[in-house]
Amino acid sequence: MCQAIAITAASSELTERFELDNVLFHTSSRSEIQPTESISAIIHHKDERVLDEFRWGMVPYWAKDSVRMDSLKLFEKPIYERIANKQRCIIPCNGFYVSRTEGKVVHRVKIAMRSGMFAIAGLYDVFRPASGEEMRTCTMLMTKANGLIAPYQPQMPAILEPEDVSAWLTRGSRTPFQLTNMLRMMESVRMIAIPVSPTGEADMEFEAPRTEWV
Repeated sequence: MCQAIAITAASSELTERFELDNVLFHTSSRSEIQPTESISAIIHHKDERVLDEFRWGMVPYWAKDSVRMDSLKLFEKPIYERIANKQRCIIPCNGFYVSRTEGKVVHRVKIAMRSGMFAIAGLYDVFRPASGEEMRTCTMLMTKANGLIAPYQPQMPAILEPEDVSAWLTRGSRTPFQLTNMLRMMESVRMIAIPVSPTGEADMEFEAPRTEWV
């Protein structure tokens, strides 16, 4: 599955790209963010589009859907249907990582959009423990993998079209069809795969299945 994401854009770039009204949390140049770490996500709050801090992984963190949720099953559980109607977010990205193992060789690539920064559809929730401060958490939504990503995993993050960002963020009930229709598979021709070395740095000489690139 999507193992990690990258966000290397400055807050000014995010503000311009996603028309932010307020930036409460952002650290740029994060080349690899892992599940359960702090992540920047955008929500619509009190008539403002806000970039804030969330923990990547809902509570409980060991649950199957806590980090990545299958969008095709979004309306199978009442709790997720409630969250999907009122607590949608987007996770800004410059890329995400996938891998597969063949024998003793691990093929790992960073997937990016040719157009640059993009938005992954997500859901958020607020965990309020009996003691201590509340914690904002989020999960990313997954959809069927395209031809570029399918050799690595059966699903890929649900990347929103720019024209769907506002509709996704705006609070209010929408039909399951309206919501799931925004979570379509992104065409592989619009993406690139960059081989990543075992040290985590992009390396065009690292062994990778070049025939699957676009």
